[in-house]
Amino acid sequence: MKQLLSIISIALISFGGKSQNISYTSISDLQYVSPTDLANCNDTSSYYGDTVMTYGIVVVPGDVSEVASGSVQGGHRPFIFIVDTVGNGAPGPFRGIEIMGVYTNNQGQLLPLPNIEYLLPGDLIKFTGTLSDYNNGTQIEALNGNSLQVIGSRPTPSPAQISIGDLNDGLRVNILTTGEQWENSFVEFNNVTVTEVIPFSGNRVSFNCVDGNGNKINVSDRFLAQKTPSWQTVNPYSPQTTGSFLTPVPGTFYSSLKGMVRHDGNGCLLNSGSRGYELNPFDSSHYQIAYAPPYISNFERDPLVPTPNQSVDIICSITDFDGTVDSVFLYFSSDTTISSSQFPKISMTLTAGSTDEYEAIIPNYSNGTFVRYYIKAVDNESNVSFYPTTPVGQAEPNVDYYTVRQDGLLIQDLQYSLASNGNSPYAGMNVNVKGIVTASTKQHDLGFLYIQDQGGGPWSGIWCVGSGITQFFRNEEVQVSGTIEEYYGMTRLNVSSINKTGQLQQAVPTIVNPSDSISKYGFAWERYEGCLVRMEDPNAQDLLISQTNLGFGDYGISNTQNAGYWNRAIVSAGRQSATSFSSLFVQLVTELRYDSIDGQMEVNPIAVSDTMKMTALDGIMFYAFGNYRVLPRNNDDFIGINIPLDTTALPVSSIGFIESDRNSNSLFSVYPNPAQNNMTLKGPKNSSYMLIDVLGRNILSGKLNNHVQEISVEYLSNGTYFLHINFESDKQIYQVIISR
Repeated sequence: MKQLLSIISIALISFGGKSQNISYTSISDLQYVSPTDLANCNDTSSYYGDTVMTYGIVVVPGDVSEVASGSVQGGHRPFIFIVDTVGNGAPGPFRGIEIMGVYTNNQGQLLPLPNIEYLLPGDLIKFTGTLSDYNNGTQIEALNGNSLQVIGSRPTPSPAQISIGDLNDGLRVNILTTGEQWENSFVEFNNVTVTEVIPFSGNRVSFNCVDGNGNKINVSDRFLAQKTPSWQTVNPYSPQTTGSFLTPVPGTFYSSLKGMVRHDGNGCLLNSGSRGYELNPFDSSHYQIAYAPPYISNFERDPLVPTPNQSVDIICSITDFDGTVDSVFLYFSSDTTISSSQFPKISMTLTAGSTDEYEAIIPNYSNGTFVRYYIKAVDNESNVSFYPTTPVGQAEPNVDYYTVRQDGLLIQDLQYSLASNGNSPYAGMNVNVKGIVTASTKQHDLGFLYIQDQGGGPWSGIWCVGSGITQFFRNEEVQVSGTIEEYYGMTRLNVSSINKTGQLQQAVPTIVNPSDSISKYGFAWERYEGCLVRMEDPNAQDLLISQTNLGFGDYGISNTQNAGYWNRAIVSAGRQSATSFSSLFVQLVTELRYDSIDGQMEVNPIAVSDTMKMTALDGIMFYAFGNYRVLPRNNDDFIGINIPLDTTALPVSSIGFIESDRNSNSLFSVYPNPAQNNMTLKGPKNSSYMLIDVLGRNILSGKLNNHVQEISVEYLSNGTYFLHINFESDKQIYQVIISR
């Protein structure tokens, strides 16, 4: 028996070394899927999961891949594409395949394959790895650091001439029977039109194109060729440090458009939100423009947030690369009842001394007025473009917008979105805003900083990242400066400076019914993104754990068991990683393994069960991977739950906590603080007071019968409370502690 084990061990060691006795399989065989399988919505290779060896000719140079990755050492996940050696790399059906250029070393780290970034088109390579797929796209994953070998060179591969209609239909749904053969292939389309530009993740962009029959494909940015100037390259071997792609205007007509076909399965593959077959150009020469509408750039609005006595200057640059700009108009209105096509217009004129800078003025409006506007430019060939961009064929132009504010921006202004993708109208802009801390980085809290407008409500909350965010406590008012960015669909504020105002305000949760499908339908929960919410049934029904494990640390809550997607809220806890941002101070998790996976939990995990129920659940609304999730901050956020949970005192702000000086000239004072059984209030006679707990409930209220009055708090539980004292126009909020 020991001898047999030794033989097995030697075999395994040999398998992981340089010499592996794996027979050759052509790329065409690896990629091939039968017409019958494709007709039955099965695009999986018959070699799926196998260890394979193949030869291929490099199509894409290794230094132009631009895929950021937090899990790969160095932050870059290289990919290349190779074509079958048949015909010296001639294009043809099932001849292309994608290589994922990373491997796992003996320490379990993901590393780029040695020298992969030096590969050039035409290099002949031998590759050994495991055949897998990602979102229905076939790829080979490296076995080890010796999986890639360069063995010669061949002519540079050329593209196959195909049509968009071979890949997708007019709804961008993949057509497997004719499209799968071109997956991972270098192809060229002729005579296609840009219909829609799709910015995402702050500094990235893709766009949709259609052919003459209306078939649609997404053109995406896997390579340097389509990285914008604001992109900082992640490939250390990249020929430049930033991108340089000039985003096309809807209506741009390409006589030729080339790139690699990747697959993001949808349609009959049941991934309805995915892109189908997509095109990824990898060289600037792959975009050949025949003609284009005017190009609008360098847009400015000054001031960004006008006061009631300020008009707004609208300035932009407009050029036409194949003709001249014929006319430019600014359309705007404060009437929220009319459509954008009904806006009145004024002409934009060239700035004195300029050949391409146009300007116009929107007059001042009263405080709180919501103003919408857009720009329309027409060239000498009647080609039209808009700012913000509007898809070709859309009946109503898209609009930009702002709200007149006497005292500066609200978080609501940053979050409120008319765009279908929920992006902030201030994305990429530097802003200043004030807010109340709803979640902090302090121990026993969420671990991430969120702030919201005083009083809460829809659109009122935002996630804060960046520098100096660790010094703040819940309920402190802060003044924040930073840049608005979109993080995979989640709007957040990248902080450059943040300071306490010295005020303390109670954070108010917004009530949301998790079981109401109507309120959730159509991404309607976008208005709660970043907000402190309270999941609660309006009819006082208990909330149940409706699904115990939805994958990725998610579970469902609803007023009924086994509630469907539209009738439940997704809850996440126990995970902190590059893609997960939930609390490590919440015991209720989907699986006990999260105790030490994706962060070390600070409380003992309890796997959720369908016997658990609660009155309500507080938390932060987060968006990621197509779903809205509630992130409870700690165990206290489970209100009225029917199982015991560990509770630990949350660190609190010193604002309003330091015992007041009874001999000062302050109008109000409260002492002692912390208190045990009694608390003394000082203030003018007939001052009103109200003691509120952290859940927003009125615990105690009344009026001062005398200048100094003692109230009993002996029946209150230990913890933090908020004491509001008012006299005429004067008011003060104290954070008080009951501690015995």
